[in-house]
Amino acid sequence: MSRHVLDIQHYTDSRTFLLEQQRLFGKLWLFAGFSSMVAGRNQFFTRHLAGIPVLVQRTQAGVRAFVNQCPHRKSPIQTACSGTRPLVCPYHAWTFGPEGQLRSTPNARLYQFDAAEKAALHLQALPVEVVGQLIFVNLGDDPLALSEQFSEDFLAQLRDVSAYLDSHLVYSCHRVRYNWKLNMENVKDFNHVPFIHPKTFFPALKAPVQVPEACLPGEPPASVVQRLRRPDAVKLCALSYTGGLPMSSAPAWFAKDCDTYGDGTHYNNWFVYPNVNFCSVKGGHFLLQQYDPVAPGETDYHLWMMTARRKDTRTDFTALLSTLIRGERQVIAEDTQVLERMQAGFGLHSGQVCHGDYEGMLVDQHLWYRANILGEQP
Repeated sequence: MSRHVLDIQHYTDSRTFLLEQQRLFGKLWLFAGFSSMVAGRNQFFTRHLAGIPVLVQRTQAGVRAFVNQCPHRKSPIQTACSGTRPLVCPYHAWTFGPEGQLRSTPNARLYQFDAAEKAALHLQALPVEVVGQLIFVNLGDDPLALSEQFSEDFLAQLRDVSAYLDSHLVYSCHRVRYNWKLNMENVKDFNHVPFIHPKTFFPALKAPVQVPEACLPGEPPASVVQRLRRPDAVKLCALSYTGGLPMSSAPAWFAKDCDTYGDGTHYNNWFVYPNVNFCSVKGGHFLLQQYDPVAPGETDYHLWMMTARRKDTRTDFTALLSTLIRGERQVIAEDTQVLERMQAGFGLHSGQVCHGDYEGMLVDQHLWYRANILGEQP
């Protein structure tokens, strides 16, 4: 049996990109931000998720999410990336309540809306779930249960680790020229680390890179060929899981000023399907990467970083965070060079990709994707 799972065309094809927008990002729960970003009343942040302008704001009713467009003329309600401001459209000063309902329209006589029309003029609310300090938003009309996408054990892990996050964040976003799936595959593939990051990431690891063989639900370790014979065994909740590697260096100098996570010896990953890699570096600082599709061959690379929770909030880690994110961007640049070259070479001549047994979790990801996004079976 061939070890091929997903055709190269699905990294370049506009029809596949549209299917992803509708069936993947339009239906699954997507990471949006951190609860510390909306800690106070009327505090908000805005961003695009899979091409949709999204506003997350803390109102009197709690953390709420909306499509960031006024029902009047589709102007953004909030125009800044973040801030503290009521739900008031800057274009014509329409004001909205805590659940997005229209409260007032200055110069109401100019509009002459009757009661039924006014009731229909509200912000488009989006389902929102807060898991520990992680905020998830769903762009669909009928969202699946969060526990269908993530196992209860995985959700418990996210709640546990996110309790250690500090509220002082640093953030960057840049555009890369490759398909978003390449990045999610790359971070799940520890075997590239010695070759792509020999001077940056690899020296910090304690032992040669080894990836534990993952299992299909209820089964002993399965090879790629065994997986391909049982595509229906792959469940959505199995695509989000934890990984990690032991690190060789001593705890960071700033660890003594923080409530660190774990034993301070590991690089831990929480792979959050479809497009997030959340990491803890020796429990002293954290990073979250999100790969947001813009086009078949373009992706917005979002990166948040923070230390573990400071013991004294007066401790100023501004310079430290700047140093940490520069270091992470260097590692990302090494990956980007490889992935952009790969994307640029994709074409009808490319043939098929094959996978070894250590790439079993990538195979599971592709099997689920083929069945649920492309409507195919291997």
